[in-house]
Amino acid sequence: MTNNELKLETKCYDANEYGYLYGLNKKIPDEEFEKVKPFFKDFRRMDFVEGNVQVTGRPEGYRCLEKDVSKVEEILGITNTLEKRQNKVKEAFADPVKKANLIDQSYEWLKILFDKGGTRPEQDLSRLAVHSTKIYDPKDSFKRGCEKGEGELFIYTPHGMWYIINNCGEFSDKSLNNVQTPQGGAVGYRLMYYDLIDRLIRIYSEENIYSGKQLY
Repeated sequence: MTNNELKLETKCYDANEYGYLYGLNKKIPDEEFEKVKPFFKDFRRMDFVEGNVQVTGRPEGYRCLEKDVSKVEEILGITNTLEKRQNKVKEAFADPVKKANLIDQSYEWLKILFDKGGTRPEQDLSRLAVHSTKIYDPKDSFKRGCEKGEGELFIYTPHGMWYIINNCGEFSDKSLNNVQTPQGGAVGYRLMYYDLIDRLIRIYSEENIYSGKQLY
């Protein structure tokens, strides 16, 4: 799913001011970087409204705003542009069959990535929610199903991205749970922020922000 082609990718998400910040996916010669350096800022913790407690990902280092991405791409001759990647998703979403396939494929990749690469530390859902930068609720599954022990969430926090699977229904194996919830628990996987995972989550969830009752 990945290659070494030069591109700009998301490095972090700031919930307060900047939104997504971008950086190059690999190091380039200094003389090349000097050409685009005016469009970058060397971010530090103090540059964010609340330090970086409301930032998911890797905020520190040379980052650029989304409005400047196309300028950097043009100067560096980047062909795998952000606009092309975004348009591919838009085009797929315009066709019901392609949209369904893309969502299904994204879900399969997410399951593999979180299951194979994620950690499962003990945590409390309310603590994750209070420290979140954003929470996606695919198809309102958690909003509608939480009381029945159903639904899933993707929670962005300063310490990573969590995949929460509600697991406290009548026939659930609650011994698998590592996340405490008022309803009886959930299975939670955590991965560090990564551009690919963020894109897959946004596709699968259709960027549907959780709108159910307060989680903390």
